[in-house]
Amino acid sequence: MTTIHYNASDLKKAIEEDPVFSEKRPVLICNSHITGLAVSRGLGRKGIPVIALDREDRGLAFSSKYVTQRGICPNPVVAEKAFIQYLMDIGPAFEKKCVLIPSMDEWALSLAKYADQLSEYYIWPFSKYETIEQILDKSQLYQRAKELNIPVPSYKKLTEENEASLPGDIGFPMVLKPINKRAFYDAFQEGLFIASNRDEYEEMTGKAKQAGLELIAQEYVDVDRDGYVTIVIYMDGEQTLRGALAGQRLEIYPPRSGTTCLVQSIEAPELTERAVSVLKEFSYEGIAECEFLYDQKDGEYKLLDINTRPWKWIGLPIHCGVNLPHLLYSAVNGEPYSQLEPTVGVKWIYTNDYKKLKANNEGLFEGDILSKEEWLEILQNKTDGSKLITTAVESLDDPEPAYRQLQNSFSKRTYYCPC
Repeated sequence: MTTIHYNASDLKKAIEEDPVFSEKRPVLICNSHITGLAVSRGLGRKGIPVIALDREDRGLAFSSKYVTQRGICPNPVVAEKAFIQYLMDIGPAFEKKCVLIPSMDEWALSLAKYADQLSEYYIWPFSKYETIEQILDKSQLYQRAKELNIPVPSYKKLTEENEASLPGDIGFPMVLKPINKRAFYDAFQEGLFIASNRDEYEEMTGKAKQAGLELIAQEYVDVDRDGYVTIVIYMDGEQTLRGALAGQRLEIYPPRSGTTCLVQSIEAPELTERAVSVLKEFSYEGIAECEFLYDQKDGEYKLLDINTRPWKWIGLPIHCGVNLPHLLYSAVNGEPYSQLEPTVGVKWIYTNDYKKLKANNEGLFEGDILSKEEWLEILQNKTDGSKLITTAVESLDDPEPAYRQLQNSFSKRTYYCPC
């Protein structure tokens, strides 16, 4: 039975009493849902001790056998200083400095902001706070991209002064994105809004105002079903590319405004070069996800976003032979190596969302696009050794997270996570 520690002192004691933490440098991940589960498996299967933190106790990684210790910590969105103090309170338990890996923006920003204070007990293997903040700021990201002749969609931050004029400037349909992704998802269980007309625009901006959330308005890129391509990488502190993979998004849930539920590894060397060039422009260090959309109007791939941390389907590159978390861990330990030849044509699926999408006859593709062979691998939980498909949750050698997900679905209290 897994033990979840509900305060820092209990977690500190558990770490001190567990001999595995004196044998190998540990990793601490937060939060601990789908992304955290993949990172835990990618490291745990290499024999690395993993500590999983989350703001509540039902994250799927908490049930994984590859997580050594589990703790409930303060939510950095509403209690950032308490979260940092929590980490400082457990810090003295580590014989070797612990590596920090965030899996959502709010965790990454808090850890980066207090990296100097945390350095007494922890290693922060990502860029400085100022760099991460610049990349997440669309205006700075897009300006750097333009200087490199990399196309980007047009966008403006929503303010009281330009709220009335933005529809004329951007046009419809319009993408309305939150600056605070976690708070937005908690409020609406969506990653963004898409307004098709002024009435929807006013309704959606009104909802965001009422929730106290800031938005940016962005051009809606007319992209076909093959036009979603993401480049994922690990770049070390010397800006040496250690691992990379291109993924083509096949389906998202909820439709239009959701997150990936089906993606396939592909070859995209030109876009990989673009992603690396932008990250090098920021002297970026760490794991990152660079999203591109193919705009049918001008025949260009446009840089949409860069996420400065692991993301939802990081299990795909791990499964394809590019274990980004382990590449990072090895570099931290002075043993850097590279994995730059991933397996292509392999799919990753989050079955819960994919089934809901297809049950409603929705999606970028009509009907079920998985083969019988792929479904049989999923149903038999043989995805870890498969060359066809891997899953976000189900795993033959680590079945407890799938059971946790099932139990979560029966609960009136829903676990929300935009990952």
